[in-house]
Amino acid sequence: MVICYFGDSLTLGCGDPSGLGWPGRISGKLATHGAALTSYNLGVRQNTTVKLCDRWQHEAEPRLLQGQETKLVFNFGVADVMNAVPADDTLASAETILTQAKTLGEVLLIGPTPVGNEAKTGTIADLSARLEELCETLDVPFVPVMEPMLESDLYKQALADGDSVHPTVMGYAALAEHILQSQPARKFFGLK
Repeated sequence: MVICYFGDSLTLGCGDPSGLGWPGRISGKLATHGAALTSYNLGVRQNTTVKLCDRWQHEAEPRLLQGQETKLVFNFGVADVMNAVPADDTLASAETILTQAKTLGEVLLIGPTPVGNEAKTGTIADLSARLEELCETLDVPFVPVMEPMLESDLYKQALADGDSVHPTVMGYAALAEHILQSQPARKFFGLK
């Protein structure tokens, strides 16, 4: 199985000195469950959905292996809000990305996470709801993370200990654990 993780600095794992972020933890867990996999973290700092739309396919195609199951995991939205990208532009790019990605393999969208700024978090939450609706329309599994991370004292503390956008290592661990416990991700990754 080949897994490509695409997104912004939160996918990249900025603020996690181990360099694992949530994608590395998910791939590690899959490997301990016996999955034969090759995983690529293709997160890029400040990469908005509009920018991701221009790059993801060029980066995915050389990493795909003939005869191997392909899984494409996306996480976007926070960089868009932090860089004042209009929500309609984010959604248009997201629709293009997800529609094209479905032609290459199975696709999963992880919703955007909260940040330390309450107003920005509100905007991100609104965007997350719209991304979830888009995923329903496109028949793409979606893992909402906004509410669970807002309710997680561990994640909130990790955000406060980080730079208020990127959590520390414990926040990434909490996020990965939430994703792995969600039904859409369990089905997507073939976990029982």
